[in-house]
Formats: sequence, C-alpha cells, structure tokens
Amino acid sequence: MAQLNKKIMAVAVAVVFCLLAAFWPHEREADVLKIEQQAVTASEKEEAKITVYVSGAVANPGLHEIAPGSRAVEAIAAAGGMTEEANKDKVNLAKICKDGMQVNVPRLSAKERRRLAAANTSASGAEAPEQSGASYNAAQESEAALTGKVNLNTATAEELETLPGVGAVTAQRIVEYRSAHGFARIEDLMNVKGIGQAKFKKMQPWLDL
Repeated sequence: MAQLNKKIMAVAVAVVFCLLAAFWPHEREADVLKIEQQAVTASEKEEAKITVYVSGAVANPGLHEIAPGSRAVEAIAAAGGMTEEANKDKVNLAKICKDGMQVNVPRLSAKERRRLAAANTSASGAEAPEQSGASYNAAQESEAALTGKVNLNTATAEELETLPGVGAVTAQRIVEYRSAHGFARIEDLMNVKGIGQAKFKKMQPWLDL
C-alpha cells in the first residue's frame, strides 16, 4: 500500500512538472511581448510631433514642430518668442494646437507703436531730467527709426492720422497745404492751421521728407 501511494505521488509530481513546462514559457513569452509593445507605444508617443505655422510678430516665423497637445504659447516659443511690436493682448496663448493649424501673432498698429515709443521716451525723460536736448532728440529719433516715420510729401491722409495729435481734419489740412506749397522742411508743418509749436514737437520725431 505504501509503495502504491509513492507511485501515485510520483505520477502527480510528474504531471505538475509537465504542466509547468507546458504553460510557463508561453506565459513568460506573453509578458515579454506585452512589455515590448508598451515600450514601442511609449517611444512612438515621445517621437510624435505635430507641425504648426507660426506667423506675425515672432522672431522666426514659419513651420515648427511641437508635441501633440501643446498650447499656442509653446508654438510661439518654438518660433523664438514674440517681437517688441507684437500685440500680446490679441493672442490666445492657452489655445491648444492641432496639426496643420496656424498660430498668428498680430502686430501693433503704427499709431499704437508710436504711442508706446512716446510713452517709453517720456518715462526715460522723467528718469533723467538733466539729459540734454540734443541727446533727448537723438533718443526720440532712435525710437522713431524702430517704429517708422511718416513722409510729409508722400503720406496718405490715413498715414498722417497716425501722427500724435492728428485727426481726420488736421490730416486733410496737411494734404491740402502740401498740394499748394509742398514741404521743403518738416518745420513747414507749423504753417498748417491747427499745428502749433507744442503739437509739432510731439510729431517731430516721427516726421520725414
């Protein structure tokens, strides 16, 4: 009886080993395959990119690759960031980008750029009250070079309206004076009705012939 029990035990152990030998390698293969698939999926996610077109007031406008799900602020950063003339209030930086979309950064209008330059110049003048008139004018002209000047002999009425203190009526008077006399020097602008010395000084940094 004891020998029979031993034989039964031996057979049972053999069966268990056979089952392990039959199933263990397959389970292990399945685990390895699953790990490999997960690794490939993770790698594909890391390498995946979308292409967006960034335009307007950015350092490097053009096509740029960014990660899926990126926001407009990241697309703009990929384009080198905004320039000084960017109208930052008109950009939705939180917008989620999609492949093939355009992210445009609008520019400030000429009048807005001049107003900003004037504000910066005024702040600079307030910080340095002892600055000479010559160097003050030089600073103004430098700002004007960045923002663009208005040519009195060629500008349209709309362009003249971008000058500080010039509205539609004054712009029309300038055009009429130009048609009748022309401008030999920018100081001739004070011959136009409604433009005195104080108003002329505000416009002077942005005037050209």
